[in-house]
Amino acid sequence: MPSVLSNDSGVWVNSRRVYIWAASFIAARAYQVESGVAFTDRLPSLGYPDFRRWIVGSFFSNVGGSLQLWAVFWQLDNLTHDVRSVGYVGLIRVFPLLAFGLFAGLVADTRERPKILLVTQSAMGIVSLALAGLTLAGSITPGLIYLLLGLDACARAYDGPARQSIVANLVPSHHYANAASIGGIQWRLSEVLGPVLSGLFIWSFGAQNGPGAAYVVNALSFGALLYAVLRLPPMPARNERSQGTAAVLNSIKEGIVFLRRTVVVRNAMWIDFWGTFVAGASALLPAYNRAVLHLDERYYGFLISSQGLGAMIASSFLAWRPAYENPGRIVIAMIALFGISTAGVGLSPNFWVAAFFLMGVGATDMISTVQRQTIRQLAVPDEMRGRLSSIGMIFQVSGPQLGDYEAAQLAAYTGTRASFIVGGLGAIFAAGWYWLRGPALRDYKYDTTKPS
Repeated sequence: MPSVLSNDSGVWVNSRRVYIWAASFIAARAYQVESGVAFTDRLPSLGYPDFRRWIVGSFFSNVGGSLQLWAVFWQLDNLTHDVRSVGYVGLIRVFPLLAFGLFAGLVADTRERPKILLVTQSAMGIVSLALAGLTLAGSITPGLIYLLLGLDACARAYDGPARQSIVANLVPSHHYANAASIGGIQWRLSEVLGPVLSGLFIWSFGAQNGPGAAYVVNALSFGALLYAVLRLPPMPARNERSQGTAAVLNSIKEGIVFLRRTVVVRNAMWIDFWGTFVAGASALLPAYNRAVLHLDERYYGFLISSQGLGAMIASSFLAWRPAYENPGRIVIAMIALFGISTAGVGLSPNFWVAAFFLMGVGATDMISTVQRQTIRQLAVPDEMRGRLSSIGMIFQVSGPQLGDYEAAQLAAYTGTRASFIVGGLGAIFAAGWYWLRGPALRDYKYDTTKPS
C-alpha cells in the first residue's frame, strides 16, 4: 500500500462513511417535501405510475449492468495485465452500434417499442448467464469475453433507441426535463452501487468466483425491467413499416436529413462525441488503480463509483431546479469542466484526490447528458424520435467507446497519467471550439414553461 495511505483500515472505514453519508444525503433530499409544496409539484414526472415502474425497473437493471461492466474490465486486466486489453472492449462494443444503429432507430419507429425491449433485454440476460457459466467453470478467456460482449452489443444497438424513446411517451413534454433528471439519478446511483459491488464481490469471492457472481446478479436484474415493460400500456408504432430495401433506406435517410437541418441537435451530438472521444478514459481505471495507485479491489470499486456519486449529486440538483433556459451553453461549459476533471485525475497524487476529480467527471457528464437529451427530445417530433435517438446513441456511445480504445493505446506508450492529461486538454479544446464556432448550440433557448 502506498505511503499516501498510511492507515489502510482507516481509509477503508472512511471510504464507507463518505459513501454512506452521501447516499443518505441524496435520499433525504430526494424525498424531502418543503412546507406547502406537494411532492409531485417538485418531481411531477413521478406522478405517472408507468414512469414510476419504469424508473424502478431501470434502476435494478442498470445496477446489474454497471456491476457486470466493471467486473469485465477488472477480469480482462487481471487476465492480461495489459491496459490495451480493456481498451479493446470499446471497439467491440461500438462496431455493432455502427452497423445496426440507424436500422435499429427505424425499428423503434415502426414497431411497438415495449416488444423490442422484451427481446433485447432477454438476449442480454442470456449473454450474462453465459459469462457467468464460463467464468465459474474456469473456462473463460479474453477471446470468449470479447465474443460475448459483441453479442451483447448487438442487442444493445436495438435496445437503446427503443428504451430512450419510450420515456417521452410516459410523461408530457413539459415534464420531460424532470423525468430525464430523475432517470439520471437512478442511472448514476446504479453507477455508484455497481462498481462498489463489483469490487466487493471480487475482493470477497476471489478472482474467479467474484466476476462470476457479478454476472449472475446482472442476469437476474433484467427481470425488474422486463416486469416494468410488461406493465406498459400499448404503444402502437406511429409510422408504417417500410416495405423493401429502398423504403427502409429512405426512412433512415429522413432521419439523417432531419438531423442535418436541425443544427442545434447536430451540434449537441458532435460536441458530446468529441469531448468523450478525446477525454473518455474508463478503460484506464483498472490499470490506474493497480499500477498507479497500487490499491486492491475494494478501492477499485470505490474509486470508480466516485464518477457515479458525482453524477448522482448533479442529477439530484437538476431534478429539484427548473430547467435551464440556455441548455446549449450549459452543455459547452460542462464539456470544458469534464476535460479539466479528466486532466485532474492524471495529476492526482492519491486515492482521495483522484476520487474528487472522478466525481467531477461524473457530475459534468451527467449535467451535459440531461441537457443534450432535453434538446433532442423537445426539438424532435415523436415519429422521428426512434431514428434520432439511434443517431444520438451512435454519437453518445461511440465517443466514449472509441475514446477508451484511444486512451488505452496512448497509455501503452506514454503512461496512464499522461493519457488522462492529454485527453482532458482535448475536451477543453472541443468546448472552446463550439463556444466560438457553434452559435446554434451556444445561443439555443426554449420555453421551459410551455406545456405540450
